[in-house]
Amino acid sequence: MVDVSGREPPDWRSFEIEQTGSSNGRCDCCGTTTNRVWGFVRREGAPVAAWFTGWTEGRPEHGAAFDLILGEWGDDAPKEARFAVALDYRVIDQKGEFMVVDAEGRADQNHILAATALKRSEVIGTPLVPLTFAIVDAIYMSKPLAPLRVWNV
Repeated sequence: MVDVSGREPPDWRSFEIEQTGSSNGRCDCCGTTTNRVWGFVRREGAPVAAWFTGWTEGRPEHGAAFDLILGEWGDDAPKEARFAVALDYRVIDQKGEFMVVDAEGRADQNHILAATALKRSEVIGTPLVPLTFAIVDAIYMSKPLAPLRVWNV
């Protein structure tokens, strides 16, 4: 994991976003197409996080979910060395905003990749904040998330 203690927050442009998969389905409430994309975040070639993002096409009022798995990566790193952080993305007054939320009960893959799902209160006010927002900004600005950026009109 990128160490941010006592340093300037990382620049979102320092992260490379790799998409490794995608799927789609239908929204339970409106029947509109939903999209889910996921992949890895790297910095200087080293893995920093896994990411999962889901949204409903053309429905900014539904928002989008961003789930990050942070911690240690590599062949020998157990899931106990990783934790989940969750954010919701909403468009308010034509401006996109991220908010950290409880990761408990979010995406199904969290329990496979991480032993711990952090609560909002375990993230806010900690050194995780600058790292989390730099990573989520990099994901948001990546090519796979271009459909979300049209929500900010």
